[in-house]
Amino acid sequence: MSAVLDRPAALRGDHTQNLRADIRSRAASERLQDPATLRKLLTRAGYDLAELDPELRRRALPAIQGGATGAGGVSFLSNLPPDNFQMNPELFNQSTERQDIPQPQVPFNGFGSSSAFVLQQVGVVALVRLYFTGTLVVSGTGAVTSYPGFPHSLASSVTLNANGQTKIISVTGTTLRARRQRIFRNATETLTSAAGVPAGTIANGSYPISFVLDVPISHDMFSGTGWLLAQNPSTTLSVNVSWANQADVFNIAAGGAVALTGNTQWEVTSFAVGQAMAGNQAVTVIPDLTVFHGLLDNTKSFAAAGTLQAPLIRTAGQLTSYAVNLRNGPGAEIDPGALSAIQFRYGGNRVPRDFTPPQMLLQKNMDDYNGLVKVNGLTYTFMDFEVDNPTRDLFLPESLVELESQFSIPNSITVNSGAYLLYVQESLYPAVG
Repeated sequence: MSAVLDRPAALRGDHTQNLRADIRSRAASERLQDPATLRKLLTRAGYDLAELDPELRRRALPAIQGGATGAGGVSFLSNLPPDNFQMNPELFNQSTERQDIPQPQVPFNGFGSSSAFVLQQVGVVALVRLYFTGTLVVSGTGAVTSYPGFPHSLASSVTLNANGQTKIISVTGTTLRARRQRIFRNATETLTSAAGVPAGTIANGSYPISFVLDVPISHDMFSGTGWLLAQNPSTTLSVNVSWANQADVFNIAAGGAVALTGNTQWEVTSFAVGQAMAGNQAVTVIPDLTVFHGLLDNTKSFAAAGTLQAPLIRTAGQLTSYAVNLRNGPGAEIDPGALSAIQFRYGGNRVPRDFTPPQMLLQKNMDDYNGLVKVNGLTYTFMDFEVDNPTRDLFLPESLVELESQFSIPNSITVNSGAYLLYVQESLYPAVG
């Protein structure tokens, strides 16, 4: 898939005319002497920044503007090398070397703890894969019940941090698993194991536990759209996992006990960055690093049937997918097929996506992904804006007011205590101001 900023020439007409009018009206303005402003105008016109004059591309990258805002948003990150460079995807692909490198094992320190996986400052990073293996021991006289989502729900939060503060990716473990199911069309795999652990009462005993979480720094491994430059002395990248509290994963009656031990093995997929000669000067050759890949989820509580609305985070760039899961308390979910309607709305009364009844959307999910996307008893329902034609079907949240999803919950559904909507936004947005 081409980067969202590199639109086909056929789509540039109106944007180019508007750009020329803007330039003529501001010809004497000092504002146009600012490289960040020029980049923004050229991007809006649909031009590929990688094809522009090298002098413009060598300018220092300013603070990011228009990135994701709200929980987990990017505030500042330089995704370009500090020395002379050439952004040349074709030359980079010819000269780079793919590296899948295992990293030191990280111990699991118990429920409610956290683990940090710090990346080396080498190459451009596309993927971080985490592989948890452990042993669950259930004992005592009280009943122990696992909640839906186990074992991926053990990771209550997975964040991609840059310089210790920015969060390009900030989601739950079940959301990462759901994205994997969407991208790979519910591919079968055998590495996830909770052998003998039912989605219900667990008998006393010892059970092996294992699961994989992919942290998708790149939107896809073919184009590399969204990959991050780790080979920069001013950038520190890490993946941080917050492990769930025991009560968020299990219902433990008086007298029951649960213990979990284990480790996380992890591997980083990156691509080597080299240099080429430009005249008498060596320059660093990099791929297209003008786009970030964002993946954020959030929750909204509700206590009764009726109309449920969830506002979307207004991000610059392209919304590639939107997913929801309706939790009906910790131990259950609301079947999306039991809803009256699922809608995507903006501007107060604009409803471009109206699935009434929701079986219309569920059937499309089954067509697109070889079945509904399920994560150990949790159903993620997707509105996918890239699966058919991303150029035609794209949404640009920044330009829309009152952008929200809306769900009609019939009165026949009993809403339990602790019910909430989990909603997920996946996007591609510019890494330049």
